[in-house]
Amino acid sequence: MSQTRSFRLGATGDILLHLRLIEKAKQENDQFNFTPQMENVRDLFNETDLNIVNQESIIGGEKIGYSDFPKFNSPAEISDTLKEFGVDMVTIANNHTLDKGEEGIYESIKNWEKSNLPYVGAYKSEEDFNTLRVIHKNGLRIGFVSITKRMAGVKVPQGKPWIIDSFDNANVVKICKRLRKIKTRKLVDVLIVSCHFGKEYHFIPTADQQEISKSIADAGADVILGHHPHVLQPMEYLFDSRGWDTFVAYSLGNFFSGQKGVFRQIGGFLNIGIEKPDDNSPIKFTDPTFTLTFTDMYDGFKMHKLSEYMAENKTIKTHMGEFSSEEAFEKMKSVVTKWMPELKVK
Repeated sequence: MSQTRSFRLGATGDILLHLRLIEKAKQENDQFNFTPQMENVRDLFNETDLNIVNQESIIGGEKIGYSDFPKFNSPAEISDTLKEFGVDMVTIANNHTLDKGEEGIYESIKNWEKSNLPYVGAYKSEEDFNTLRVIHKNGLRIGFVSITKRMAGVKVPQGKPWIIDSFDNANVVKICKRLRKIKTRKLVDVLIVSCHFGKEYHFIPTADQQEISKSIADAGADVILGHHPHVLQPMEYLFDSRGWDTFVAYSLGNFFSGQKGVFRQIGGFLNIGIEKPDDNSPIKFTDPTFTLTFTDMYDGFKMHKLSEYMAENKTIKTHMGEFSSEEAFEKMKSVVTKWMPELKVK
């Protein structure tokens, strides 16, 4: 019997860089350094074996001009901070991927490559699209797919369907067919799917989110990481028709963002153990933990672990007033544990 292989996965929600946040990262030489703003959560990335983040704003850099809502473009230097923190994979399929057209995608990819940071979800060529992202860790092959539901106003360039991995309800079957092929051909041991879907600012996933997740799980996804609502949503295990469990986080909220609003400024870091007893057995999940984080818009958009911030600050100040930090913590804890009471929240 083969030996059990395992790793701990770390995952975050959206990194969406607004100009007001970017300005606080600007240095005297007109370059940008996001490390000081994120320093307080660095150790979270050190407690896992493999880390994945969702970069929602493209990083086309100065060449195509910095901007935010409704068409984002961010400094390339965020890739340096993510690499420094130990990020292993960046998911980039979302409703802002085409904010600056094809040029924005190509320039972003150049910048990810300069930082030697693997990306998934948008591509520079059909060959790039057809190259399955796989990371080897502790004797396991971990595969990554990043997909986004097509949102209003997002138009895929004609003749280049590969440039962004997108779907609608009519072609989700094609996505599932591709995932099933990855698993049946045993190209990976663990398959992680990042899915950009749902309704913004809703704390409960839509029926559409849940149906899509069930289909993706049944196709072979072991982990589904949801993004787009900009607030936290519940996590749960789905039992699929194979008899295997799939871990789903319907929305990991905002991780590092310039959005305003108490629950838009609270995100978190998922840390979950994944075990593979042998080649033919389903994976097992161990000790799922979620650390709540907070981005303080009144302190240069510095990030904090919410529990540590709470210890020194009884209230959270936002543009809409002040809120009890303890109540905010408990509310977000109740959201993420709604369907998974065993989830440890810190």
